[in-house]
Amino acid sequence: MLDLGRRQDDLVLLTTPSMRARRSPLSIAGLWLWQTSLALLASLPAAALARAAWRGDPEGDGPLWAPGAHALIDWLWHDWHGVRAVYGGAEVVLLVGAVVGLIPTTALMIEMAYVKRGRASAGLVPSLAGGLRAWPSMLLLLFVSGLVQALMLGLGAGLAHLVERGAHGGMGEARAEQIEGVVLLVVVALVSAVGVAHDLGRAAIVRFDVRGLRAFGLGLRTLRRSPVALWWSWAWRAFAGVTLIVIGGVMASRLGGRGGLALLVLALLHQAVVVSRVALRASWLARALRAVDGTLRRALP
Repeated sequence: MLDLGRRQDDLVLLTTPSMRARRSPLSIAGLWLWQTSLALLASLPAAALARAAWRGDPEGDGPLWAPGAHALIDWLWHDWHGVRAVYGGAEVVLLVGAVVGLIPTTALMIEMAYVKRGRASAGLVPSLAGGLRAWPSMLLLLFVSGLVQALMLGLGAGLAHLVERGAHGGMGEARAEQIEGVVLLVVVALVSAVGVAHDLGRAAIVRFDVRGLRAFGLGLRTLRRSPVALWWSWAWRAFAGVTLIVIGGVMASRLGGRGGLALLVLALLHQAVVVSRVALRASWLARALRAVDGTLRRALP
């Protein structure tokens, strides 16, 4: 089986310990720019709608930030048709972005795993070209893992409900709901493990040039060899990203509705959160590349 490095003779595979996110700051910046562009495309229509609705107010859209959210609820109620159209447009942008965004994400992984002969990096054009070639496999992998996660969530929710109903009579309502919560937590943990296997499968596509279904199997195989360590490598970065979002949300609630320096600080804070989350994501994908390369390199022909 040919890998990406052999299909592109000018790309050379790095040693496993060298596959690090810090090697690719420009690619991380490019992925940040891609996500920021998508966010602007999704949010600008909503901003324009709010600006048009509050054009005559001396405070602009300031009332939308008032405590109690009365003005916000009133606006959403009376401009529901416009809000629904904006929401539908944002859904389309984000869906298309998630599908097309597989290309820059794969390009980042190629940049972290390969270098061009005689140079310190793979380069923008070869990385994007590799991402484009791998896109069908990445898309199939995304579909398969998403389907598995959806089925697990549905079956898990049904199982939790059945357990709650079965325990309700003998243990009481409070204890039954606690047991239901435990079952749901286990289900969520298993679903997140499938997400980890999905990313490991992405690494297998980049490293070994396998197809989507084969890549998913290799991802599960890699996870099975070191489940706790790999899950935790993904989890602490995910928790750190969520923590950054919470901090940004708290700061936004305090700075929102004001212009001038406060607005500038809010914009910089927002972008700092986005860049940090992209860097955390890149760090995890580099970890996935190292895990796949280290455990499966000798197992594949």
